[in-house]
Amino acid sequence: MSEEQPQSDPNKRKNRKRPKNFLKNAKMYAKKGQWGRGTKMSEELYQYFLGILDAMKQGIEDSEERQSLVDNVLERTKGDELNIIGNQLGCRVVELLLPYSSPEDLERYFEVLYPELRRLCSDNFTSHVVETLLRVASDRATEHLQSEGGNNEDSEDEAPKKKAKLELKLEPKTESKYSKEHVQNCYEFALKICKYALNNLEDFVWDAYANHILRSAIKCLSGITLLPNEKPKVNMFIIDNKEKQIPPSPFIKKMVYKNVPEEYKELVKEFVKRLSVWPQFKDLAYQNITSGLLQVLLYAIKNVDKGLTRDLLKQLLNESFAPDDWVSTGNDDKKEDKIDLDNNESDAPNCSLPPVFESEPAVRLLEAALLVSKKKMYTQIYAKCFINRLSQLATMPMLNFTVQRLFDNCQIKEELEPMFDELSSKLGDLLACGNTGVVVSLAKACLRVKARQTQFLASLESALKITPENQKYFPVLCLRLLPADRVDLATLDKEYFINVHGSVILQSILDFQRPAKAVSGLLELSASELLVIFCDAKGSHVADAFCKGQFVGVKARDKMIWKLKGYYQTLALSQHGSRALERIFDAASLEQKVKIMTEMSDKSNLLNSTKFGRLVAAKLDVEGFKASQKKWEEKWKGK
Repeated sequence: MSEEQPQSDPNKRKNRKRPKNFLKNAKMYAKKGQWGRGTKMSEELYQYFLGILDAMKQGIEDSEERQSLVDNVLERTKGDELNIIGNQLGCRVVELLLPYSSPEDLERYFEVLYPELRRLCSDNFTSHVVETLLRVASDRATEHLQSEGGNNEDSEDEAPKKKAKLELKLEPKTESKYSKEHVQNCYEFALKICKYALNNLEDFVWDAYANHILRSAIKCLSGITLLPNEKPKVNMFIIDNKEKQIPPSPFIKKMVYKNVPEEYKELVKEFVKRLSVWPQFKDLAYQNITSGLLQVLLYAIKNVDKGLTRDLLKQLLNESFAPDDWVSTGNDDKKEDKIDLDNNESDAPNCSLPPVFESEPAVRLLEAALLVSKKKMYTQIYAKCFINRLSQLATMPMLNFTVQRLFDNCQIKEELEPMFDELSSKLGDLLACGNTGVVVSLAKACLRVKARQTQFLASLESALKITPENQKYFPVLCLRLLPADRVDLATLDKEYFINVHGSVILQSILDFQRPAKAVSGLLELSASELLVIFCDAKGSHVADAFCKGQFVGVKARDKMIWKLKGYYQTLALSQHGSRALERIFDAASLEQKVKIMTEMSDKSNLLNSTKFGRLVAAKLDVEGFKASQKKWEEKWKGK
């Protein structure tokens, strides 16, 4: 075996599509004399919208100028709204501007679009405008009900609770910037669209475009802001650089919902009741379009009715995921995106898998079910779908992600222990096949639940082939996620590849209740070897865990600080080493801080040779230290 990490399929990289540039494509259509796709638009109007789109992409910092642009463009569409939004370019521009529209313009679109809803919801362009109208109307209708931080979903179990009194009526929590009349109109429009979608549920579910309107309706009614692993929709109308949004981390652990009126929540319940009585309900999980809808419904009902959530999960588990009478056939033409169950790189004997694992849409729905399930339901899902199959699933290319979600949502010790016992002897197989994300989830679960931490360390050492002779290299082998016989331990003071999963695992181990092996291993490395780790993008975060770890002793931190003596200047000049230096500096005592500053101030001119050095010098006030050490000490005392 080579020392290289497992590579992804090269064919996938070849076939990966380049991201579309909408504006570039629109200009290309104009050069060909084609004025967009969809309904016909005059050349003059098409060029006008091209100019507007270009201006929006460049950004307009003056707020008055921005609002003037929005008002002028929407005024230009007056009387021709349906034709303009039926054109791909016109639809795009209107969709981007509606969130910033005046109450008058927004209500005009309400009146024009509502009579034509049936046709518009199934159109590949206008359906996007309907979605935007629904979202904007819902946001404005519920804006005054929101408090700072939103409604964080609690993590309590299904134990008896006192009924919340705020269910009956939600009092305004902030003053709306819109008039009461406009807020009421938005409320009524959002409600009308959602009821219309509910009344046409049977048709909309199977329509590629109307299905997304159903999803938007359910999200608005339940107060969902972002789904797990969903990035915020990027609006080309950039207001200014400060407002550019940073996409959230994938797999949000705690859903955040907005406050919504009780009437909205009742409609969500109606969606669940209508869908759950369908004769074809058990097959909905196995098609992309319906699986996506059910995922949204699961996240929505979680915020509305815990009992109904449990009932929906039970129905999915017993009728779709693993029905009592299921038989492994290996072929089912009705299921979309079948997963190749034969492509199993593990030496473990294959056992039959429930139907849910034969279809990617169903697997994604199962992952959503794990996230919203409470303890009792989580146990039932584990027992029917995963028990005695974890080692097989964890080594499969697609299904290992579902095993990760299983561990990510494990909250109790009694659940983790049997799962850990089933998988602990297979860590070597997981490293060999490249499914290292499962090891990360397992480490985080051991940390979160405070169980099986010592056993996890022993299993990882066995997988990395660590012996008493190379024990001190445990942190390095963990960072590289390679067994000892595949690493040249004599070259650790030179730059090498650090696996991002290995870094996260080592950080979790440093937070364990007994991190002695990881701590002592790091302290036994030479300063130059530590420098390689701390100056790496992924390795630098190890310094955070070492300095902040609850069970890392003060003496161990002191040793680390003294061990790096003479290398702080080098750390400060590096992009990633500079952030590691800041964490180490924060953990140091005042006496140690003075020693670090003395070393850095001796050659302070060097710090200005890189932008990272300049930033560190400014943050730590190197010039102030050189001018007066006493004043500097007074400033940093107690920090």
